Amino acid sequence: MKNILVPSDFSKPAEEAYKFAISIAGQSKGCVHVLHVIETTFLRGTPTLANSYTFSLNFIEEFEKEIDKKFQFMLDRLTPFTINVRFKHVISSLSYEIENYIAANKIDLVIMGTHSAQNITAGSKTEKIVRSSPVPVITLLKAPERITNIVFPRVPGQADDHFVASIKRMQLFFDAKIHLLHVNTPTDFKNDPDAESELNKFAIAKQFHNYTINLRSDFSIESGISQFAKDIKADMIVMGTHGRTGISHFFIGSTTEEIVNHEEIPIWTQALKT
Repeated sequence: MKNILVPSDFSKPAEEAYKFAISIAGQSKGCVHVLHVIETTFLRGTPTLANSYTFSLNFIEEFEKEIDKKFQFMLDRLTPFTINVRFKHVISSLSYEIENYIAANKIDLVIMGTHSAQNITAGSKTEKIVRSSPVPVITLLKAPERITNIVFPRVPGQADDHFVASIKRMQLFFDAKIHLLHVNTPTDFKNDPDAESELNKFAIAKQFHNYTINLRSDFSIESGISQFAKDIKADMIVMGTHGRTGISHFFIGSTTEEIVNHEEIPIWTQALKT
């Protein structure tokens, strides 16, 4: 976690993401990259606005000055002098610019602030980045003081070797305990001995250390994960994403994105290789 990207809209959740990124960079001796994207959809506006001032040079210059002032505030008030931070603002689309920035700057982690589940626009942007990012993404509402307990739900199809290796590196970095979890639901049920046996075999095969085995029953995987995380006062949940898009994503949905949209603790997500 040497190069950490924080997409920022200067909201309170984005500030919390920045604080967490600074904390990680302090430990890893890494660099934090803060990216503010002025959305092209905002600049287009309505025809009336576009003709009056939206595309005028003076308007853009004044807008950029305000962004620079906010960057300076982050640097002065929220950043230890020992941390390397880079700021950039650009006129583009958010997901496109993030993908380009990740590739151009060898980013290995993205940290994003999330908004409430009622904020549909912000939520859809976060979901798109979670699905498309080639590197792990941490979403959060509030920066944690520490990461000591991590929930790893065994969701079907979310356990490829690349994903598991990333989780183990992250666990080692935070010196945290992993809580492996199986959630039984009415539509996907296994008796406890079989479920426990599968979790144990998985933990041994993947060579996990410092972990617990846990079984829960609930009406849905999402609610089971959420309640278990609350019960053990977890600091983070880790999940993979298949990057579904289009009609299949609309109808099938995504357990990971449900968790991202409704949990207050940090969620570590990563695109699966399989």
